[in-house]
Amino acid sequence: MEKKFAIIDLGSNSVRMIIMKIFNDNSYKMLDEVKEMVRLSEGMGSDLTLKFTPMKRTINALKLFKKLIEVHQVEEIFLVATAAVRNATNQNEFLIQVKEETGFEFEVIEGVKEAYYAYLGVINTIDIDRCVIIDVGGASTELVLVEDRKIKESISFPFGAVILTERFIEKNEISSQKLKQLETYIRKQFLKVGWLKKAVGLPVVGLGGTARTLAKIDKNKIKFPLVSLHNYQISYEEMLSAYQKVVATKYPQRKNIPGVNKDRADIIVGGLIPIKCLCQIIKTDRLIISGNGLREGVFFENYIKECVPNNKLLEDVLYHSVNNALKNYDVNIKHSYHVRKLALSIFDQTTNLHGLGMEDRKLLSVAALLHDIGNYVDYYNHHKHGFYLVLNSRLNGLRNRELVICAFIVSMHREVDFKRDWRPYQMLINKKDFETIKKLSLFLNIAEKLDRSEYGTVEDIVCEVDEDNVKMIVYSSTTPELEITAALKTQKDFKKIYNKKLKIV
Repeated sequence: MEKKFAIIDLGSNSVRMIIMKIFNDNSYKMLDEVKEMVRLSEGMGSDLTLKFTPMKRTINALKLFKKLIEVHQVEEIFLVATAAVRNATNQNEFLIQVKEETGFEFEVIEGVKEAYYAYLGVINTIDIDRCVIIDVGGASTELVLVEDRKIKESISFPFGAVILTERFIEKNEISSQKLKQLETYIRKQFLKVGWLKKAVGLPVVGLGGTARTLAKIDKNKIKFPLVSLHNYQISYEEMLSAYQKVVATKYPQRKNIPGVNKDRADIIVGGLIPIKCLCQIIKTDRLIISGNGLREGVFFENYIKECVPNNKLLEDVLYHSVNNALKNYDVNIKHSYHVRKLALSIFDQTTNLHGLGMEDRKLLSVAALLHDIGNYVDYYNHHKHGFYLVLNSRLNGLRNRELVICAFIVSMHREVDFKRDWRPYQMLINKKDFETIKKLSLFLNIAEKLDRSEYGTVEDIVCEVDEDNVKMIVYSSTTPELEITAALKTQKDFKKIYNKKLKIV
């Protein structure tokens, strides 16, 4: 049964909503996303009282969200409030007012539950076994230790970007003394966490607007060619460079740093310090940005419960994501899997010929499944449309470099000599990678032609390699003349790439 979900995360700095739809085939798609920077925790002070103006801003934003929910005809709503509401002495009065004016009844979750949802959002969308997750919000910061994809430890601190800024930092100019005081405070809090000793050397996965800002600064600096920040990875040195750029800039100019959100410029330093301190304490060499967090965690908790029973996590992040894309783009899934089977069979039987490894095999596997994705736009030039769709669809489990290679394989699966310029992506792939792409594209090209009827006519294939030839023997219960004739059209490219004659019988 199709169902639409709305998930609202009422945070300390912003209120955010996603609207998701689950289809009858268990695929899902985001229909809408909206956020408002409401600064609910602004001015709470030591008495921890939500103030009139921030509460009014928040309720006005929620009224807007309610209209969107009505427009989308959402069946089920999940409402989660975090640190600002959790810590507020006037929590009940605020929640009553919210209910009276919007009809929304929020669940106020504890810090460890907030950390758990952040973990679910990350582990179901990034292919990683061990890491430390840090989620810096406006009024709280969560740390999570992940081992073997499982949550091992977690903790929530009652401070975030807004609270740390109000407590330690002057708005216009940050003195080195205040900065040192803040760093000392954060380090002292983190060093109390005994289990961080087990995390030395692990990658850090950063959630929230502060972490994304680090990635955006780096992305603008190097003129990164892709749009998505999810699974964007930067080294510790690159993270430190972005941090130092922000800290060294006064507030009025800070808003003009490419990548810094103007609505976040005044609190960004307070949010960056916890990330920097954690990276230093566990001596990590890289920071991974997650575009997914609490809201996606709430979604996956409910999605898995309804659509993947008996599981707590998605078993395979990459192929779950690929299969979801195939369904979203109405691809002939049976044909895609058969083409993948034939392409991987050719790859596996010719390893001495092509000299490629298991990582290349994985990319061929993904590209083979996605090779017809561009048909969703139009059949003509669908290989070109496929390039764009692969790059701009959320294919979780792939690094940016892998995503670009898959996009090129898809775009060249009909014409290995298709003139697509790889140089705009040269910070991610090089000339050697492009040669690998040609080899993999050729295997995909042959495999697709061997299923030209999209009916599985060629059931299997055996490859024999000698000094001058590669002979492919196809097995079929019918006469596969159409498929063999189509596949033999690749002979010229095969000779050019492998310097051997291709025979198909």
